[in-house]
Amino acid sequence: MRLVTMMLVPIVLSLPALAHHSPNVHFDRSDVVEIEGVLAEVDWRNPHIQLTILARDDDGREAEWLVEESNRNVQLRRGVTEDDYQVGEVIRVAGFRGLRNRNAIFATNTLLASGRELLGSTASGPRWTTDLVMSKGDYQASQLENLNLGSNSLFRVWSVAAESHLPGTSRAGSPLWKDSYPLTQRAQETLANWDPVADNPYLNCEHGLPAIMDAIAPMEFVQEDPDILLRLEEQDVVRRIHMGSAPSTAVPSPYGHSVGRWEGESLVVTTTDIDWPWFDQSGVPQSEALRLVEKFSVSEDGQHLDYSVEATDPVVFTETVLLEKRWTWIPGEEIQPYECSYERNDL
Repeated sequence: MRLVTMMLVPIVLSLPALAHHSPNVHFDRSDVVEIEGVLAEVDWRNPHIQLTILARDDDGREAEWLVEESNRNVQLRRGVTEDDYQVGEVIRVAGFRGLRNRNAIFATNTLLASGRELLGSTASGPRWTTDLVMSKGDYQASQLENLNLGSNSLFRVWSVAAESHLPGTSRAGSPLWKDSYPLTQRAQETLANWDPVADNPYLNCEHGLPAIMDAIAPMEFVQEDPDILLRLEEQDVVRRIHMGSAPSTAVPSPYGHSVGRWEGESLVVTTTDIDWPWFDQSGVPQSEALRLVEKFSVSEDGQHLDYSVEATDPVVFTETVLLEKRWTWIPGEEIQPYECSYERNDL
């Protein structure tokens, strides 16, 4: 097979911080490299598609590069399938270089053998061509062309808007999390000792509340009388919100025990018994005393779902923490199987 020369490009990109773990844990966002070589292997999965590319450096030495891209479900929604990655073809990738494995890349841009360019969620724009595969934002905008408002029902599929230019989504791109929290001394010590690799369960396809609510994948409310099910695509999670007679004894779990009530048109959910050690994905802890009060409110025009959660945990926070987020209704969207696989440990 012909192996094409590898090029190192020292470029610093100004990009928004990501909530998801991989670009921040394993990769250096200030060190961008570009490679071109033969696609040797494709692992088509969630939470990230993983590629193995064979290339040669400027000295002619063969090197194996491990590349992470957006997750499978995001690519499928954009019209990209596994067939677009043919083993044996030459492709080009640019992205953040690995912190530990210097032959690893988190892709911002991928040039397929067909000549079309994929933009990752961290890309600042096209790099090699104007023949682009539809972005997530373009996909959502195309779906919104079929928008037929008139329903303000909660019981639909709700998506995180990919681009702030989508109508009325100025809040959608903002992160759920705060830059800082009112932490107790005990919580500060736990945060200071956080190891983003050794202590990070999110690397192993594990999740819990409230962090799962920051997932970029869609979610859906389903009526199952007398209760409500909240189906989250990420991790194939199903939260049961007890609206009728709740069990007398709650069983602790990573997603806790949720009891809901209606306040006018808004659904208010109180969750306790959360058996999960981390408040977010950056090392802020939480205790068994955590109590969440979530509020889901559909906008008057039915296009958006506003979310707020009040987190009270006297072991971790010195005062109640308020977080907010917005989802958007994308017509025709459906919840897809996620089937998360562990990320490989050679990054």
